[in-house]
Amino acid sequence: MSTASRVRGTPVPKLPEIIDEEDDWSGVTDAVSRRRLQNRLNVRAYRRRKARELKEKATVGHAIKIESDIPCWIEAQQAIRLVPASAAAKTNNPHAPLIPQIPSSMVPTRAPRPRITFPLSSDHLIVLLQFNVLRASLANRNLVSQLGSTPVAECSSAAEHVLPYPTNPRVVPPSLLPTTLQQAIPHEGWVDIIPHPVWRDNVLLALGQFDEDALWSDIMGGLFEGFPESEIEHRGVIAWSPPWDASGWELSPGFVKKWGWCLRGCEDILMITNRWRQKRGDDPIVYELP
Repeated sequence: MSTASRVRGTPVPKLPEIIDEEDDWSGVTDAVSRRRLQNRLNVRAYRRRKARELKEKATVGHAIKIESDIPCWIEAQQAIRLVPASAAAKTNNPHAPLIPQIPSSMVPTRAPRPRITFPLSSDHLIVLLQFNVLRASLANRNLVSQLGSTPVAECSSAAEHVLPYPTNPRVVPPSLLPTTLQQAIPHEGWVDIIPHPVWRDNVLLALGQFDEDALWSDIMGGLFEGFPESEIEHRGVIAWSPPWDASGWELSPGFVKKWGWCLRGCEDILMITNRWRQKRGDDPIVYELP
């Protein structure tokens, strides 16, 4: 028990560090004893602050970890998806290839692959966005090829054709069924793989009035001809969902600005694009289609 002499006076306001009366230095006349009591309270206050700070850091860190999503290649869906970082980390395979291997149906049976092949770095994401559009385009081309095509002999390009309407429309998704213009106007096959009939018709009606190679290059994000890296995400198209479903195609702001004329009557694509942007927290694209 402290033997420090005390006198009556104005008490010190009750502090959380004061556990019992022996900790109260108010009224203690001996300077050494008073300093010892004050130091004891200061140490307790310091420890209390540090414990509170550690608790707050742990809480904030936990919240960030839960909310953090990163883009990953989903092998089963052959598409890019945003998944929680913790889920991606558990299945991270640093030796996995950037581009998927040959489909399992064409190779000997192996152990099942993990559903999430790897989380993507920002550099990988840019390349994979380009690859995903290429993959989507090839998938749509494969579907449309079931319809056959009729070459047009008088055309200057052997690649130009008209696309017949199938006797069984169910052989391709409704979004890829040829329009009346596709059946009548000679055109190259890249037009047929755009998963929106109005967009295709706009392109067909403008053939000869724009640079077809430039449009296709912008759709592919410069995969073949190359853009400066800073422009790739602003000029291309992203295919998030099944290739034939236009609700999974997102247009970049630069693409909408440059090629907005061919989106006349395609307001739904702009709405879909803004829906994808909203999921990432990006501002919507405000553009009045012609």
